[in-house]
This record gives sequence, structure tokens and C-alpha cells, in this order.
Amino acid sequence: MRRRLALLLALPLLVVGLATAAVSAQTPAAPAAKVPDVAGKWTMALELSIGTSNPTLVLKQEGDKLTGTYTGRYGDAKVAGKITADRQLQFTVSLDAEGQSLTMYFLGEVATDGQTITKGTCNVEGLGEGSWVAKRAS
Repeated sequence: MRRRLALLLALPLLVVGLATAAVSAQTPAAPAAKVPDVAGKWTMALELSIGTSNPTLVLKQEGDKLTGTYTGRYGDAKVAGKITADRQLQFTVSLDAEGQSLTMYFLGEVATDGQTITKGTCNVEGLGEGSWVAKRAS
């Protein structure tokens, strides 16, 4: 009699548990965060210990991979980098500055509106650290 009573009490709990599991299995997982689109032309403001400049940046994007062209005081240079779903981007620029090979390392954050890049830091090989921001060119 006690076993039958225990079984009758446990049966509704089992049914509720199975129904909850079935509903959970049918609920789709949240979609993965999308990588922001940064392809296009950007106007930069770059602050270094040796002065300020306003290079342009033309980015091409395939998924999270970035390529493109950086155009500044020493002409055009290739860009290679990546962007993450949390809007962080990083890229390098390798160029020839008056006969010297130079690599510039950039980090930044794309604003939620996708029109500006803020919190930019950079390290220019041989020249030290600096800061930068960028705005989409119209």
C-alpha cells in the first residue's frame, strides 16, 4: 500500500519533469553574437609622442578577419588584423618610413553605433605608445 501511494505521488512529479525537459529541448539557444561590420573608409586621429596625424584606414572584412590599407605620412601600407563579437579590433600596419621598416600595432573598440572606433591604443615600433580614434568617412 505504501509503495502504491509513493508511486502515485511520484508519478505527477515525473510527468512535470519530463514536460519541462521537453520544453527546454525545444527552446532554441540564443544566437551567437555577431561580429560588427567595420568594412569601409575611416579617418583616424593618431596621437604619438612625436606629434599628431590624421591617416586614413580602408578596411575589408571577411567574418572576423580584417585586411586593407593604411595611408599616412609614408604612403600606403597593408593592414592585417581581426575583430571580435565584443567589438574589439586589433590590427598591424607594416611600412617603410624613410628607409626603415616599421610595424605599428593597433587596438581599439568599435562603438555600438558602428560609426566610431574609440579607446584606441597603439604601439609604434621604435617610437613608443600612443592613442587613436577613428570615424567612418562619409
